[in-house]
Amino acid sequence: MEIRVPEVGESVVEALVAKWHRRDGEPVRREEPVCELETDKVTLEINAEADGILSITVPAGETVKIGTVIGSI
Repeated sequence: MEIRVPEVGESVVEALVAKWHRRDGEPVRREEPVCELETDKVTLEINAEADGILSITVPAGETVKIGTVIGSI
């Protein structure tokens, strides 16, 4: 299951991957917060959509476009 940067508003085109709450390869549970994203308008947490093992493809500190896959479970 892919973890994508969600749309948060019409004028927002990118987000900073501010923090991962788990490390690459660690288990996560459904609804558990896995990362924190920051835009110029909002800071939001992304929750796991399923139980599984986290695979991070974009490290914290990188800015990515809305819709980018930043990891998977």
